[in-house]
Amino acid sequence: MIFYNKYKKFRIENNIDLKDISKRTKIDLKYLQALERGKFAEIPPVYVKLFFKAYINEIGVDINEALFELDSFLNQKTNSKKLKFIPDERNESSSFFSKINSENLFNSSVFIGIASFLLILLLSFSLNSNSQISQKDLEDELRITKSDLIEFYSVRSEEVLSIESISNPVTIRFKSNIENYINFYDNFSGKEFFIFEDSLNSQSNTFTEQWDGQERAFLIANTVDYELILFSDNSYQDFSKNIINDFPVEVILKSDPYTITIKKYLPKN
Repeated sequence: MIFYNKYKKFRIENNIDLKDISKRTKIDLKYLQALERGKFAEIPPVYVKLFFKAYINEIGVDINEALFELDSFLNQKTNSKKLKFIPDERNESSSFFSKINSENLFNSSVFIGIASFLLILLLSFSLNSNSQISQKDLEDELRITKSDLIEFYSVRSEEVLSIESISNPVTIRFKSNIENYINFYDNFSGKEFFIFEDSLNSQSNTFTEQWDGQERAFLIANTVDYELILFSDNSYQDFSKNIINDFPVEVILKSDPYTITIKKYLPKN
């Protein structure tokens, strides 16, 4: 896991609100969000280390280790850029262009045009690669598994509620107004839903699934600003208030009789 994702996960698991950090440090919320996504280029360079140090101090982890990781990451980015854009005179492509120039086969404008074209190709490849890595890192950060619940969390409470006067098929509607992860599964297969903070305005944050009455379960990463509604032709039941929790929630659906079991988790000490 990339180091800034690790610190964001630590903050979330310790129930530290990013808005509270912004209020205490007087750092604009958009800069704190940029820190947690690794988008350091969106922060004025002179403030990157200052803001990062204040952020690390607020979440309560080792500042020296965090700054070392930040320096290593920034230096790696800098070295990477140098390797991409500074030509090596011993490189075969450089020798090729030198030969062309010496033989006067192309004038200077043609040479600049070719170099610009290659530079655009390099930048395009780099941006596409970074986008793919970023997407995968976000999914890995949000994903909650059964093994995660066993290893890192303990059951805070368990409640069994009746589902009244409902008939098949039942539609389950999930809606999250915050960055989230939902895993809807049975004993044989599962389906994952990701909601990313950057795309809440353009991506649907509402999902629906059909339930045929067989035992099903789903994990929800965060239910603070979340809706869970079950409805059929003759029934409509809202369980949103029942599942509110700052940490993962596991929901198990059973029929005969129809019940919904809500397990709320909190991090182990």
